[in-house]
Amino acid sequence: MLRIHSFGSIKLRAGSLTGNSGVFVTAWQGFTTLSCASNCQLGQIPAMTTLTTEQRARITAATHKLLQPCTAFLQQLVRIDTTNPPGWNYPECAHLIGDTLGRLGYDVDYYEVPQSQLHALAPHGKGLPRVNVVGRHEFAGGEGKVLHFNGHYDVVPCSEPSAWASPPFEAAIRNSVDGTEEIIGRGVSDMKGGIAAQVFAIEALKLAGLRLRGTIEHSGVADEETTGIKNAGMGYLVDIGVLSPEKQSAIVITEPLNTTNVCLGHRGAIWGRITFKGVETHGSTPQRGKNALAMAARYIVAAEQEIGEELKKKVDVRVVPPEAQAASLTFTVFNSGHATNLVPALATVTFDRRLVPGETLESARAEMKSLLRKMFKDDEWAYEETYSTEPVWVGEDEEIVKVWKQAVHDACGVTAGVVCSPGSDDQRFVVHDAKMNSCIVYGPGNIRNVHNLNESLLLEDLRTGMEVMALGAAMYLGFQDLKA
Repeated sequence: MLRIHSFGSIKLRAGSLTGNSGVFVTAWQGFTTLSCASNCQLGQIPAMTTLTTEQRARITAATHKLLQPCTAFLQQLVRIDTTNPPGWNYPECAHLIGDTLGRLGYDVDYYEVPQSQLHALAPHGKGLPRVNVVGRHEFAGGEGKVLHFNGHYDVVPCSEPSAWASPPFEAAIRNSVDGTEEIIGRGVSDMKGGIAAQVFAIEALKLAGLRLRGTIEHSGVADEETTGIKNAGMGYLVDIGVLSPEKQSAIVITEPLNTTNVCLGHRGAIWGRITFKGVETHGSTPQRGKNALAMAARYIVAAEQEIGEELKKKVDVRVVPPEAQAASLTFTVFNSGHATNLVPALATVTFDRRLVPGETLESARAEMKSLLRKMFKDDEWAYEETYSTEPVWVGEDEEIVKVWKQAVHDACGVTAGVVCSPGSDDQRFVVHDAKMNSCIVYGPGNIRNVHNLNESLLLEDLRTGMEVMALGAAMYLGFQDLKA
């Protein structure tokens, strides 16, 4: 069936084979899952929101059975090079996700950013297409809550592919240092592993004989890695109304923050540059000019002493890893001068300011500009920003938070950590722009391992992430036990 949006969208529904019992079997690459057709008389089966020990054991067993196809799907995702910038092979990866969801019974829509908006939303993208995919499965005929899982499929570049233990887009499986199996490849943790786990978490519920009493959605989006106040991925879906409080009850972003943590927010950020304006003169008579390079250097030293020391006192112990718990100001790129014997008239320095929850962009800007005004005349400097976001933090009283903490406890046997991400992510679009506080971040993978040489993901972490998501979905939406 073809559904036309202003930007173009294709909607697909997978076929099914139904037997006399009313249970149909969906086959996909070597495994089968069970779900119930309308003549199962689901209304006669009691609804539940609390899982018994036996039901949890069935889910655990199902994740073990589905680990191999989940891993195979992850390998398929990784083997599509979606390096961003510029954003290679986005349509191919989006359609792999969509085709997989279609075979599993989801209605699938593709949302491609119009060519006319690419320059504004993807200025780094060389005009390449930006395609987002959303799958929707109404397990209860459209009744009940809607739980949306989200992951971005773009990955950061590999600066030294030849230095990897195996090619970064091969998705090889090997033994880790402690002898357990892991998959190595760019994006296995950040965050194609999360996409694979979220899809197969719902398949685990089907295999365990649990029918959800609500709707599941999955999205795969572009351009998370290149940030932006607006973007062509999650931000675009919010802007066009695909994601909103009226359409989703809660959103789980499957970024890698460790399988025992539930992430409720991220630090804020300002990326920007300061240009210092001096007076050019010959290097033999520097007193006749004004050295912009020296002006910038003095400011960097003063900012680190006056602002940096104060930022060390602004600490949020919920941020992981611990070395990122303090607010920070880092100067990153310094450009000035054209010749050894020429006093430079201009100097530009870029900066990266990270804010902990409780700080505001307004106060962070004021700190930097106040020091500039203290040290220089107003016409001697120019301040501009290339990216900014307020910190994000949602409350622990949100239902989705309580459910996910319980799911982590039930799957892992530990009290869930309640943490804050060190960098910004797509949660900002949901919380700030869509005005939805019922949004958390949870996914497989170690936060210390992302963007690294030899990025890897333990297969047991992939399975655990699948289990936690399955438990969380069942408890949040409610379910009916077809094997009761």
